[in-house]
Amino acid sequence: MRLHWSTPVRQGVCPLKSFARVLIAIALLILFGCVPIHAKDKRPGLPPKVLSAGTVYVDNQTTSAELLNTAYTELSKWGRLQIVDTAQKADIVLRLSNGNYVRFVPGGEKAPAADPQAGKQNFPGADEAVPPGSTRISVIDPKTGISLWSDVRKTDSAKAATHMLDGLRDAFAQRK
Repeated sequence: MRLHWSTPVRQGVCPLKSFARVLIAIALLILFGCVPIHAKDKRPGLPPKVLSAGTVYVDNQTTSAELLNTAYTELSKWGRLQIVDTAQKADIVLRLSNGNYVRFVPGGEKAPAADPQAGKQNFPGADEAVPPGSTRISVIDPKTGISLWSDVRKTDSAKAATHMLDGLRDAFAQRK
């Protein structure tokens, strides 16, 4: 049996081998094309202290009572953590911040030049500025004040604010 090609074939080149090479190259591009997507996610997983937490205190350092209400509502819907009324009773503190808070300094005292906790951020991106219309959601160890996890979410509308805890929920889900 002899194959007959309708187009001229150069001597020494087999069309099936060329086709196989192209197919292998496409498969490799598809396979390794996904690697950079995962390489960009440099956020470490949740520490054991966060994963084992059962109680949370919400520390609202924004000027928005609506964000605090939304955080309470979303935590209640999620049901993973019980909300407590003081940081001392909490396993973790959920801090909401957007750079728009005021710190009380009693008369006669000097205001600190910088946040004393700022040097304790122990993960990439923790000290980055929060873009306008967004909120940083940080998980803080209430005993040490160290940030254990952080995320920045758009919260410039009521609908967007309902997704502020999605990153934390996703981080918990990845560990299951």
